[in-house]
Amino acid sequence: MAPSSTIFRGPFVITGLSGGGKTVLSRSLEDLGYNCVDNIPLALLEELFRRSEEIEKLVVVLDVRAAGMSKKYPEIHSRLTRQHNSLRLIFVEATVAVLEQRFSVARRPHPLRDRGLEQAILEEKQRLAPIRQRADLVVDTTSLSPHDLRRHILELAGVDKPAELMKIEIQSFSYLQGVPSTASLVFDVRFLPNPYFEEALRPLSGTDSEVAQWLSGHGQVLEAVDRIGSLVKYLVPAYARELKTHLLVAVGCTGGRHRSVFVAEQLARGLEGRIQTVNVHHRDRDNWRY
Repeated sequence: MAPSSTIFRGPFVITGLSGGGKTVLSRSLEDLGYNCVDNIPLALLEELFRRSEEIEKLVVVLDVRAAGMSKKYPEIHSRLTRQHNSLRLIFVEATVAVLEQRFSVARRPHPLRDRGLEQAILEEKQRLAPIRQRADLVVDTTSLSPHDLRRHILELAGVDKPAELMKIEIQSFSYLQGVPSTASLVFDVRFLPNPYFEEALRPLSGTDSEVAQWLSGHGQVLEAVDRIGSLVKYLVPAYARELKTHLLVAVGCTGGRHRSVFVAEQLARGLEGRIQTVNVHHRDRDNWRY
């Protein structure tokens, strides 16, 4: 394992033993904006590197199934590193016992499925040994959970503030249309004063200044926005520490038109500058009814 002070920028080639954690690594890098290509034929690999517009954002995942992997890839890698000196080869592995356990839990066959599992793992290890010797980083995932492995690769990629990866979507919705099923946080604001009962405000929405002014004139509304906002601001770093990259905050009222829309807009304003990406979506805009 490389020391924590080592920072890799890419491009990357990820390979190693099946069940070792290649998928976790590639998905973690995808969350950082890398473009991942899985199991491209070796004959096309150098062409891929030549044609890639953002070469530093390229991740290629290779496994033992690639034709000629053990014999051909070392030569290909030598040529690629001469052309791209920032290319990093990451090799993942684990003990035979742990790999056997992972395959048993996942109930998936090993790529070398025409023999017993232990024998398949040992043969794969032997085939990939020449590639392991060339690796810039060998990651032993025996004692690492997927979460630990993800944290490790993010550190190697120079991410010391996980909150920078967080994308927050604040979504208003109508309870008549149902609660968003993927929401991490749901706030019911039907207890707030309702502009619907003001005839002049009924055809407007929470994005209109007249509705915003009316709602802002109620201390209860301002207090609710402040308390909900404080809770979200408190929870975001906690979610980020768990390496959650997307957080859906849902705010609902009866029609999803006035109160929830206003509160969603206010929450988004309160998070600006704290989180890199905050989007507001009014789910039922095209279907507002009461």
